[in-house]
Amino acid sequence: MNNKAFAAMAAALLLTGCSNPFDKNDAEEAAVTTTAPVTTTEAPEIPTATLPQKMIYLRMGDDESAEPFLTSDHITDCSMEIVPDQPDDSTYVVDIFFDDEGKEIFAQKTEEAANNGSVISIWYNDYIISRATVNAPITDGAAVISGLDMNGAVKITGWIYECIRPQDNTTDEGEQNG
Repeated sequence: MNNKAFAAMAAALLLTGCSNPFDKNDAEEAAVTTTAPVTTTEAPEIPTATLPQKMIYLRMGDDESAEPFLTSDHITDCSMEIVPDQPDDSTYVVDIFFDDEGKEIFAQKTEEAANNGSVISIWYNDYIISRATVNAPITDGAAVISGLDMNGAVKITGWIYECIRPQDNTTDEGEQNG
């Protein structure tokens, strides 16, 4: 009986920290190696000016400094299509669809470009992704980037979707994700 009481007292003493199995130097070393790293929940401060907004721009001409007449704010959707050229070869096109206001603006600008033999360019931020000479007004509310290989079409379609699909925290049904 005394052995059980003694074992219980020794265990209680060991668990409460009244007994230190390390000498002074070992205890300091153990404390240093077992201390958890300090973490913070604050986000790092990043200036917003250094983070470019992802945007698609349509401009008259192929000069980056030209004022855009349409942006991805007017793009509602895009799609990629395979166009067979020859029996064993295909090219790809990317179709860009505009909202009603974008459709009207695009029709006016393509008419202007067709009358002047001008170029319309499409940009992803600072990078030109397409330039085309316009021969006739385009009034159906869609632009087409043609003559692409599969990798180019996938890349451009991804860039456009990245700009027209806001990265929010909702599902297709509008429910909030937690």
